[in-house]
Amino acid sequence: LNMLGLARRVRARLLLASTSEIYGDPQVHPQSEDYWGHVNPIGPRACYDEGKRVAETMCYAYEKQEGLQVRVARIFNTFGPRMHPNDGRVVSNFIMQALEGKDITVYGDGKQTRSFQYVSDLVAGVDKM
Repeated sequence: LNMLGLARRVRARLLLASTSEIYGDPQVHPQSEDYWGHVNPIGPRACYDEGKRVAETMCYAYEKQEGLQVRVARIFNTFGPRMHPNDGRVVSNFIMQALEGKDITVYGDGKQTRSFQYVSDLVAGVDKM
C-alpha cells in the first residue's frame, strides 16, 4: 500500500512482481490470464499465495480508482547463471543430479508440468512492460 500511495503521489508507474502461486493448486493447465485458480486459503502456503493475490487486487483497484499505471508480472520458475546449486528448485536439482551422475528425481507420477524461463528472458519481458 505504501508503494501504491507513493506511485500515485509522484505519478509513477508501478510494477508488481507476482507469482504463479496465485493460482494455488491449479486444475487447468496451462493457466490463462482469466483463470482464477484453485487456492486453499488456510493451507501451509496460504500466506504467500493470498498475500500475492491481495497485492494484485490492490494494484488493480488503484489502477481503476486512482488512474495509476500498474503492471503485474506473474513470474514462474526462473533459472540462470549464479543459481545456488542446492537451492532446492527443480532446475538446480536436475542440473546437480546430472553433473553428479545421479538419477534425476521426478516427484509425483511424472505427469506434472512446469513453465521455465531463463533470467535474461524475464528481464527482457519485464522491461517491455
